[in-house]
Order: sequence, then structure tokens, then C-alpha cells
Amino acid sequence: MVTSALGIENDPAALVAATQDPAKRAELVRLNNEHRQALEAMRLEAEKAAAAEQTARLTETQRTMRAELEHEGWFKSGWRPALGWVFAFSLGSLSAVMAYTIVIDPTVVGDPEFTGMLIWLFVTMGAALGINVRQRTVNKALERGQQPRTFMDSIRTK
Repeated sequence: MVTSALGIENDPAALVAATQDPAKRAELVRLNNEHRQALEAMRLEAEKAAAAEQTARLTETQRTMRAELEHEGWFKSGWRPALGWVFAFSLGSLSAVMAYTIVIDPTVVGDPEFTGMLIWLFVTMGAALGINVRQRTVNKALERGQQPRTFMDSIRTK
């Protein structure tokens, strides 16, 4: 392609010789610049198309999210509390069964599997309580019109 544009034979030696000729070298520079401009135009066009595609996708996602938020119903806002009650009932039942087992046979506490389940139970309930307390604190701050502080905020201010 380059050799035909310069009007020389398709041979590496002819191309090297053409670079020594100032007129041919100027033609090579011009071809290189045109090629670079064409590549840059294609890159910009591809970026423009990608941005338009992403904008369309985000617009559709936002439209879907708005429709979901505007829809009222038990499924949208009731599944989390229902799941929370099921979780609380499950942990409560497990606690009751484990307490009953300890009352009936206190030596079961020495069993590593039983003790592991007991520890898991307390850690799980503590984590659920901690998450609930943290969210309640954030909600109360928002109700007062304050921006809730994070752990990193408190470190930055000291």
C-alpha cells in the first residue's frame, strides 16, 4: 500500500531508498499524518458510539428503577421484614432447643460441635443486632436532617 502510494516498486530496498529522497519522505510523512488522523477519527467515533450505548443502557436502568420505586405493594417493602421475622424465629427456636439440650444433658457443652453451634448462634445474633442498631442510628440521624457519620469520618476528624 505504501509503496504503491509512493509510486515505487514493492521492495524493501526501494522503500529504504525512497526515505532518502526528500520528496518521497515528505509524501511518507503526509501519508502517515492522514493515516493517523483517520485512526483518530475512527477512535473518536467508536468512543462516541460506546458513550451513546452506555447512556441508553443507563437511561433504561433508571426508568426501570423508578418504576419499581413508584410501585407500592407487600412484595417490594414486605419481604425484608418477613425474612427478618423468619430469621428471628429460626434463631429463637435454635436457642430454645439448645437451652433445653443443655438443661437435659449439661455434658453436651463439652462437645466441640455443640459448642461451635452455640458460638455460631451468638455471633449470628450479635451481627444481626449490630447491623440493626447501626441502621437505626443512621435512620435517626437522617430524620433529624443530619448526615450520618461513618467510622472513617470519625478517624479523619481526629
